[in-house]
Amino acid sequence: MTLSRQLYALIFFISAAMGTGSLLISIDNTRSYLVLQLASQTQNAVDSLGLSLVPHIKNHDVVIMDTMVNAVFDSGYYKSLSLKSMSGESIIERENTTSIEGVPQWFIQALSLQTAHADSVITTGWTQSGTLRLTAHPGFAYKKLWQTSIEILWWSILAFFISFIAALFILKTILKPLHAVEAQALAICDRDFPVLTDIPKTRELRQVVEAMNKMAIKLQRFVSILTERAEKYRKQAHYDEMTHLMNRTGFKAIAENTIKDHEHGGTGFVAVIRLAGFADYNKIHGHQAGDDVLRVLSKQLDKLCENYHDSIAARIGGVDFAVILPLAESDTAHAFARELSHSLDGLSSNLGVSGIAHIGLASFDQESRFGDILADADTALATAQRQGDNEYNLLNKRSDAMGNQAWRELIEHALAHNSIHFITQPVMGKKSHLLYSELLMRVHDAAGKDISPGSFTAMAERLELHEQLDHFAIEQATDMLETACDRSMALGINISTGSIKSFAFSSWLEKHLQAHEKIAGQLLFEITEHGILQSHAEAHRFVAIAHAHGARVVLEHFGTRLSSFQTLRELKLDYIKLDGSYIRHIADNSDNRFFLQTVTDIAHGLDIQVIAEHVECEQDYLALQALGINAMQGYYFAEPQPIR
Repeated sequence: MTLSRQLYALIFFISAAMGTGSLLISIDNTRSYLVLQLASQTQNAVDSLGLSLVPHIKNHDVVIMDTMVNAVFDSGYYKSLSLKSMSGESIIERENTTSIEGVPQWFIQALSLQTAHADSVITTGWTQSGTLRLTAHPGFAYKKLWQTSIEILWWSILAFFISFIAALFILKTILKPLHAVEAQALAICDRDFPVLTDIPKTRELRQVVEAMNKMAIKLQRFVSILTERAEKYRKQAHYDEMTHLMNRTGFKAIAENTIKDHEHGGTGFVAVIRLAGFADYNKIHGHQAGDDVLRVLSKQLDKLCENYHDSIAARIGGVDFAVILPLAESDTAHAFARELSHSLDGLSSNLGVSGIAHIGLASFDQESRFGDILADADTALATAQRQGDNEYNLLNKRSDAMGNQAWRELIEHALAHNSIHFITQPVMGKKSHLLYSELLMRVHDAAGKDISPGSFTAMAERLELHEQLDHFAIEQATDMLETACDRSMALGINISTGSIKSFAFSSWLEKHLQAHEKIAGQLLFEITEHGILQSHAEAHRFVAIAHAHGARVVLEHFGTRLSSFQTLRELKLDYIKLDGSYIRHIADNSDNRFFLQTVTDIAHGLDIQVIAEHVECEQDYLALQALGINAMQGYYFAEPQPIR
């Protein structure tokens, strides 16, 4: 029960007790007054009647005495009257047998009135001639007491409700700051740090509000310091200071992780861009102008990468830049190179030089090594240099590539004929507890060979078939959960960036979750860091819809982009899944361990759980355990398995 309700109840019971007590005291006082009045009235009446009867009792005039007695007794105020001679002989007797009307019997029994009686001795001169006894009838007193009690009751009830409502209003006003403090505390738990500006005048409440404000400010400052430190370290360790692109170390980790990623990578292209005649440009225009060229080229590369699935640009040397295009086919690589070549032509024209750079692209698969890929890209680069200014050349050693039309036909056929199969890989919490299972797609090509799920989903997004594919995956996951024997089963589904951007998809998802409210809490939606940075407002909408129906949201591949922890706090994410480039060989990488420890501490402070993906060996598992990682996923625990 809330404090306000407890106080309301306390005020109610105190008011009720005081009202009841006042009512009972008032009734008792009225009762005592009426008893006293009965006694006094009876005594006065008997004395007056006794004096009036003196001359008539002396003359033994019974008729006159009877008339005088009737005049007094017939008023109804008396229960009995007895006039006797001194010898005890009855002269006149009267008895009022009427019942008390208009008063409940329980009231009469609960509040008995003492029957008043009075005696008078009638004397004639010095001689006692008779005795007169008069007994009061309580009927009128009971009626008066009943009417008075009813009036007091109604006035007490009215006073009680008026005072209670007034007390509620006053209490509500007094407690209003506490409601604001409660909302502030809940907001802090929900990763917001509001400061209350309406400071109450009550000293104790003012101190509470000011203390909460100080705590909110300190927590916000603490989280800000930690996040700034973590982001600064990440930039220093993995990003080039001048261009703000990833450096060679970071790019190598990303590339090696992409090559070894069994589900979301494994194939693609790497482009190497090398500036031409940069030393001469520096001599002519100065180093500052040369640095400006590097920055402009970096911005062009970074902007161009936004249009290609999970692509990342880096500065891997003084005049060398590189871009990785995960899951890209040769036509995509050609399209990227043509766009970049055209952009380089524009930059050359602006700088007044004939050419600015050359581009070499090389393919890779899961058997490739980072050094060999760069060597192949260098070979293609040498060919591009012979072709002319700002030219590119592509070296493709893969023979299994398909064109866009073939991909479209494959995806549409798979959706139409329900030939997409699903497998799952567990995400394990502490003490080998299954947190959830990530749902992975499996599709076969015309030869019956497995197609990389990453390539399949990447091409679906590129061909704008991502919404259909995401609809299908969510519907299949829903069916699995509704028919599963294990009611604690939870499934994670990868959602494409394009679907997150789509208002139509968000509307469909909301209706779908409403229709399947019972299992919505067993769904987890995995979205990429790249997708959030591209569509921040849409990501907010998506997360809000998921949370409104009990579903959870996982931000996967965290660390590949320069997203801030401020973004994590605003989005109210449930989990972040650290990119595999930070996880592989973590046991031997103290720099990455320090960074992940900082990330984990900040995430836990924001009430976000941390998942490590691509855990491949026991040494990495133990190192991650020591960092306080909440859950892990990888081949160390289990390979993807068919759904049971």
